[in-house]
Amino acid sequence: MNDGKISVRYARALYHAACEQGCEREVYVAMRQFVDSVSGHLLQFEDILKNPTIGNSDKAKLIETAIGNAIPQCLKDFINLVIKHNREGKMYLIALKYQEQYRRDKNIMFTRITTATELPEVTLKRIKDFVAENFHTEVEAQVDIDPKLIGGFTLDIENNRMDASVVGRLNALKNRLKQ
Repeated sequence: MNDGKISVRYARALYHAACEQGCEREVYVAMRQFVDSVSGHLLQFEDILKNPTIGNSDKAKLIETAIGNAIPQCLKDFINLVIKHNREGKMYLIALKYQEQYRRDKNIMFTRITTATELPEVTLKRIKDFVAENFHTEVEAQVDIDPKLIGGFTLDIENNRMDASVVGRLNALKNRLKQ
């Protein structure tokens, strides 16, 4: 079966179970933490989870350790179910799909703001308010720092990018001069 279909089905099942138990927000926070924890070494993490010499309880402990602090019981049960069905290698995709499902149902738009330097809280609030007002949605923002931008910022919303960076303007000027 297609990996995408598997992860969507498991994520949907987890979301419905979490909603029934009233812990969908806690599971969402845990899934975000999990994705943040393993995304830097995803291949190694998945290799460990797929290793048949590692016991199921150790795999569950590894996933729970990657999540961090308080893990809702429904998520613990779900992790054990995933491992029981030998889908632990899909846990990262399941976590991403769960986040998508949660954001869609709660009308939350994920944005990524990349700046050259640390972004003042006032500026972050203004950007989030701008997005919320124009898209009529709650905004969840991830802020990344990339000194290569020189100054300004880029704002990624869904599949669109607004480039207000110095390097973006310099590239645009360069392209116009080439024509």
